[in-house]
Amino acid sequence: TILIILYIINLAGGTLGIIMMSHQLFQRRSQSVITIIIINLLVLHTFMLLSIPFRLSYYILWEWKFGWFACRLTSAIIYLHMYTTFVFYMAIIIIRLFRLEFRKCYTTTWMGAVWLVGALVITPVLLSYYGTSKTYHPYKCFQFHREIQEPYMVISNYCLIGILVAVCAVLTIIQLMVICRLAVKYWPDINSHVEFRAQAKSFFFILITLVCFMPHHVFRVYYIQNYHLDKDHRLLTYNEIFLALTTMCCLDMLCFIAGAAH
Repeated sequence: TILIILYIINLAGGTLGIIMMSHQLFQRRSQSVITIIIINLLVLHTFMLLSIPFRLSYYILWEWKFGWFACRLTSAIIYLHMYTTFVFYMAIIIIRLFRLEFRKCYTTTWMGAVWLVGALVITPVLLSYYGTSKTYHPYKCFQFHREIQEPYMVISNYCLIGILVAVCAVLTIIQLMVICRLAVKYWPDINSHVEFRAQAKSFFFILITLVCFMPHHVFRVYYIQNYHLDKDHRLLTYNEIFLALTTMCCLDMLCFIAGAAH
C-alpha cells in the first residue's frame, strides 16, 4: 500500500511538474547552462515516470504481464534514473558553487556524452548482467534482491554507496561553509543579494539528495549485510520503500516552478 501511494504521488506530481516546467521553459527560451541541465532532467524524469505505471500494475495485481525483458528494464530504469539525476544535481551545485561558465556548445557536448555513455555503455552492460544469474518466475517481477549476495553485486553496491555518500558529504560541507560566509558578509540584508540567494537555492539539490537518495543508500548497507537473516522479507519491503522514495526527486520540477531552486 505504501509503495502504491508513493508511486501514485510521484506519477501525478512529477507529470504535473514536467508539463508546467516545459511550458515555462518554452516561454522563457533561456539557453543558460543551468537551463540546459534542467531540460535534461525533464527528459530523464519523463523516462522514469513512463515506467511507473508498469510498477503500479504489478503492485496492484501482484502479477507481471509485460514480459521478462520489460521487467528487467523497468527495474533497471529506477537505478539509472537515480544516479544520472544525482550527476545532474551535482553538476548544478558545482557550477553555481565555483561560478563556472561554459559555452552552450561545451555544455551540450558533455550533456550529450552523459546520455551516450548511459545509453550505449551503462544500460547495455547493466541489462546484460542484471537479473540473469538466477531463475525467476515469469509472472513475478522485482525479485532481483536474490542476487544481492553475488560478489559483483556487493562490490558494485558498496562502490556506488561510497561515491554518492562521499561526494554528497563534501559538497554539503563546502556549500554550508559558503552560505555561512555569505550570511555573515551580507547580514542582515542577506536576501537582497543575488549571490546569497543563488547559493541558498543550490542547497536545495543537496537537500533532495539527502532526503530522497541518502536513506536508500544508508539502508542498503544494512540490507546487504543482513540479507541472509531476512526470512520474512521484512527488510525487502523496507528496501523497496526506500527505493520508491528515490523516485520522489521527480517532484523537483514543482519546486522549480515555485521558484525554490531556479
